[in-house]
Amino acid sequence: MSRMISQLDSVVVGVNDLSAATADYAALTGSQAQEVAFRGGSSVSFQLANTCLRLVETSERQGLKQLVFGCPDLDSARRRLPNVGIEIIDEASDDGFLALNPETTRSVNLALTAARETESRDLPSAGALSGLDHAVVASGDGDFTSALLSGRLQLDMRLDLTNENWDARLMFFRCGDLIIEVYQPLSKPLGPERDRFFGLSWRTDNIEATHSELTERGFDVSEIRTGRRPGTQVCTVRDKTHGVPTLILGRD
Repeated sequence: MSRMISQLDSVVVGVNDLSAATADYAALTGSQAQEVAFRGGSSVSFQLANTCLRLVETSERQGLKQLVFGCPDLDSARRRLPNVGIEIIDEASDDGFLALNPETTRSVNLALTAARETESRDLPSAGALSGLDHAVVASGDGDFTSALLSGRLQLDMRLDLTNENWDARLMFFRCGDLIIEVYQPLSKPLGPERDRFFGLSWRTDNIEATHSELTERGFDVSEIRTGRRPGTQVCTVRDKTHGVPTLILGRD
């Protein structure tokens, strides 16, 4: 049986200054921005190999606002979701987009849209980001979040790991060729009934080139260090991400 979700179509980031954020994310991703309408409003998007980064202006707190999943059979999903306890917000949905009620998705803002073909793209520079590696959700109760992602939304759980040294329980759910990561802190637990978006980890084919290019463009970037995943190196982007904790990941 095929899964309801086949990809992460887009990540939506709310920003207070769309012009400034567009310039910053063009420099961060190494990609050109496109002005595209989104849900009746203006937005700017950056199309990467495996997902779209979309910026929308908001007067609220900046940061990651929504994950939009690609669905091969939206009509089937429309019938299934209410049967597994997930409400669709009819007034915010249409034939090609299903907005899900956050009260039924542990307070995180999720949506489904029709799956689309992705195209391979030539990177404009050696350090340009090649795609998204994982989107992170912070959870107050990993078991309930797992039931949402794996049981009701049918994402494939690949790993459930508790590590006292990291002060965290980490769960990884495959979504196309990237990961939805659930992070549950151990010593300072969140409220068990609510989750929240945390951050994004971007892929690069050449982390040294990415680090050099971002530094030249004026970003505050940490030193490259060994990643938690075997065979990886990472660095943290510490500014100009408009409320989104941001990691860059490359392979050794």
